[in-house]
Amino acid sequence: MKIITKMELEPGMILGEDVIYQDRVLFKKGDTCTNMMISQLKNYNVLCVTIMEDADFAVTHNEKLQFNQRFKNFKEKYDKCLTIYKGTMLSFIGTNRHIATATLIDIYNDIYSTIDNGSELLDFLYNLTSNDDELTYTQSLNAALLAGTFADWLKMNPEDKKILILCGFYYDIGKWNLPSEILWKPGKLTDDELRKVRSHPLLGYALVQRDPDLNEHVRNAVVMHHERFDGTGYPYKMTGNKIDIFARYIAIVDTYIAMASPRTYRDAFTPLQILGNFEENLEKYDVELLLPIMKNIADSQIGTSVLLNDGTIWEVLMINQIKLSKPILKNADNQFKDLMKVPEYIVRNV
Repeated sequence: MKIITKMELEPGMILGEDVIYQDRVLFKKGDTCTNMMISQLKNYNVLCVTIMEDADFAVTHNEKLQFNQRFKNFKEKYDKCLTIYKGTMLSFIGTNRHIATATLIDIYNDIYSTIDNGSELLDFLYNLTSNDDELTYTQSLNAALLAGTFADWLKMNPEDKKILILCGFYYDIGKWNLPSEILWKPGKLTDDELRKVRSHPLLGYALVQRDPDLNEHVRNAVVMHHERFDGTGYPYKMTGNKIDIFARYIAIVDTYIAMASPRTYRDAFTPLQILGNFEENLEKYDVELLLPIMKNIADSQIGTSVLLNDGTIWEVLMINQIKLSKPILKNADNQFKDLMKVPEYIVRNV
């Protein structure tokens, strides 16, 4: 809300507080200003009034966040760094020009300087609206940012953290040469289209092999990030510890990003829905790596508000350690709901 002089009032403005003169309410909070109202106010010794701003009409967390200065700073820095990152990687693909590690780490540090912690990063990325034409590039940039956060959560040493961030920047580079209409096709892919999409780890590996200075773990993450611990992945159906550990980390990062991103055929999964999906597919990932990450994602949701499928809104009060995706909730009437014991499920964050 904003306080302005009565001379600044314009028709259409909405009062944020009652206008009171000598203990008498002249106009009520929520009234829409009209020419007649403005004219009447001139007859009273009322110097200032409070009006509502755009931010006051925001209802959901996403709407409120768009007016948050920290989020605005993050988005501005993110957009600038995305342009630099895209140009750097496309130059590498087109000319085979070596990319200095410091160039990519500087991009990571520049964006990360606008946030306080990993939980805030997850929140900002989740509520960031991406241009459809940039999805291939934003996915890799987001992966690098998330990789750094996961590394912090797992208390990686600085060198391993740097390697994991670089894995995020490079891992999906094979997709950059595929047509976007196939990558982001809203309907079911044909067999030929699916074959092309599934070729991207090998396409990417061919690209990164041209840079002999690139860390071996980064190259392995490029070719192995779609392998799965139980052998159901591709391109080689590798299993368990045969998959490079950094590729195992990036498989988790990539899956999180895919679920957190909206598609033409579905909304983005909520963080708790993402946890539910991981819980149903634990055998596909290295659980020693995955479970600490899941625990931190779950903890980041404490205090957030969620809409259930019955139309009610609750606050996440406590995480169930047995089932991270099914927390204990509290509502405005101080009632409690344990999602482990009821059929309701979370529709979205609010």
